[in-house]
Amino acid sequence: MTDTAGSFMDSLTERQRDVFGLIAIGQDGGHNPRTLAALERRGLIREWRKELAGQPPVMVLRWEVPLPLHIEWARWCAEQPDEKDET
Repeated sequence: MTDTAGSFMDSLTERQRDVFGLIAIGQDGGHNPRTLAALERRGLIREWRKELAGQPPVMVLRWEVPLPLHIEWARWCAEQPDEKDET
């Protein structure tokens, strides 16, 4: 079950927020499997597999953020203060 939109980012740990954001912008590789599993259990990310042509063909595991959550994440990001404003 997915968390309600608008509150899910605030309920994540800092590392989970970082990984979620990286996946949202397409940088879905090399993350801690426990962090990925925690995000997947909450329905915040989902896996998909892509077959790359070759001899032999290679199956690549990728992660993506469902579109409604991606939109909510973008709104959440827009509400965050700029780093330069914090100095």
